[in-house]
Amino acid sequence: MRAWLTLLEKELIEHRIVIRLPLLLLVFAIINFIFVMQGDNVALSIQSSGQGMIDWGVAQGTFAGLVGKLNEVVAGIVYLVLFFIYVPKTVRKEKQEGSLLFWRSMPVSDFQAVAAKLIFALAVIPLIASALMLAADFIVWIMAILWLPQEVMVSWGISFANLISHWFEFLARLGLMSIALFPLGAGLMALSQLTRYPLLAAILTVILFKIAMFQATGSGEAGAVLSEIYGLPFSILTSSSAYTVFSEFGYFSHLIMLVVGVALYWLSCWLRGRDDMLRMM
Repeated sequence: MRAWLTLLEKELIEHRIVIRLPLLLLVFAIINFIFVMQGDNVALSIQSSGQGMIDWGVAQGTFAGLVGKLNEVVAGIVYLVLFFIYVPKTVRKEKQEGSLLFWRSMPVSDFQAVAAKLIFALAVIPLIASALMLAADFIVWIMAILWLPQEVMVSWGISFANLISHWFEFLARLGLMSIALFPLGAGLMALSQLTRYPLLAAILTVILFKIAMFQATGSGEAGAVLSEIYGLPFSILTSSSAYTVFSEFGYFSHLIMLVVGVALYWLSCWLRGRDDMLRMM
């Protein structure tokens, strides 16, 4: 257990953007809150015509309605941004800086090292993003106590109990996003050991695959399936029911993606263990 904590701590130290970006956004939100608090003319108006068919992904009874959902989306996007910043460079970074030789002298296997990086990307980063959303919800709760009538707070579901419930629901949503991101994360880690630009290589591969399949079949169905796969995390984030979106993808499809993810994880470990035999492209 101590070895795992050491590996995760190492990732946190080497990739401080994971902490700095959420902190920067939180400081910005707090500064805005202070400016609002010090303002002489503070007014909050809430209007609803009851019309409109836009689906904002807001479930009934959600904390603070659309505002709470906006906090979810912002924190979820922070998770995705940090994921795509961290994953393509984490394995390559230790090779470029020479720390890979040091970790090979330690009782840490390639499988454990890569697994720790995936845990960091799929568990630690989401926890940090959830803390950002919790802080944003807390600011909304304080503002509501100061300025909103009690009946409006009740109608919008703004209470401390709903705030905590909202946080746990968001953690579950992030968990489903992490399951969907697992194959992509393992694939990018493997690809990062074969090319200097893994994310660009992945995007070009997807585009070329869609073009090839359309020319071969005359249909964009294969490309649409691929789009559904890499668009699943964002769909889970923005939907009113994350579990519904997750289940509609199909449990057999999830099983296939899990197998693919495990295979890519093994490939990434194999490449990391044979770094001396590889030439960076």
